[in-house]
Amino acid sequence: MQRYMSILVGLVAVMATVTVCRAQSVVADESGLLQLWSDSTNAVEDHADVTAKCREFLAKTPKEDPLVVVVKGIETWRLLKMGNTKEAIPKLESMASIPDGATSLQSAGAEIARGWLTRIDREKVKITLKKIYLRDIAFPVTLEPIKALKIATMPPFKDRWGSAWSYRLGSAISGMNSQYYILESSRLKERSDLEKALALPYAGQIKLEPTKMSKVSSGTVEFITGAGKPAIMQTGGSSDGVTLVYLGTKIMVLADESHLRVVPKPKK
Repeated sequence: MQRYMSILVGLVAVMATVTVCRAQSVVADESGLLQLWSDSTNAVEDHADVTAKCREFLAKTPKEDPLVVVVKGIETWRLLKMGNTKEAIPKLESMASIPDGATSLQSAGAEIARGWLTRIDREKVKITLKKIYLRDIAFPVTLEPIKALKIATMPPFKDRWGSAWSYRLGSAISGMNSQYYILESSRLKERSDLEKALALPYAGQIKLEPTKMSKVSSGTVEFITGAGKPAIMQTGGSSDGVTLVYLGTKIMVLADESHLRVVPKPKK
């Protein structure tokens, strides 16, 4: 029995070593991602075609490849653009769940996923508020009356960061206090609306442009911001609401709260 246990322990150790070595040996498919990014930006309105290309990439790429996060982000955004929320939700929930010791890229992908899931959840709250309005010809002062509705599934009362919704009434007519409401995530604020967020071009708000690799510090990139100001960053650094989350041999990946952008790495 003791000999059997020793053999078993040895096999487990070997398997663990193989797994670690495999994860360390995975080379990020930067060329493949750069091509996919080019295809995506050239097929702005062909969501089905880009989604198919994303799935081809994911099917042939090891899950340990750090760049799969970028492809999942593109795929889920395209699904949302097509109105395929049902298929997008589990993919976004998978992105939002990150392992211990996550990279900057994985963390950025998770934050982006939580943002889109929050916007989707907000739509569910809007539906229930409409039910109350149709009944009372007025929106409620707080979200509490939703809990009294006889509905099969309650909408979430918190965003995907665990914070309660920010909700208040507004009025378009003097003296009337229930004409419209403002419903926001405290993290996303005015960027909480799903339709408005989807109306923005993918990664169109990421205005940082790399100019060259810094000669002063290794692994540091010099940028020009959207306002024409210089910025210097290493992986994990931020400027103008944009973070450098991946710096490879051929490409770099930039992130804001909603998108990931692939950019060729400066040669010098």
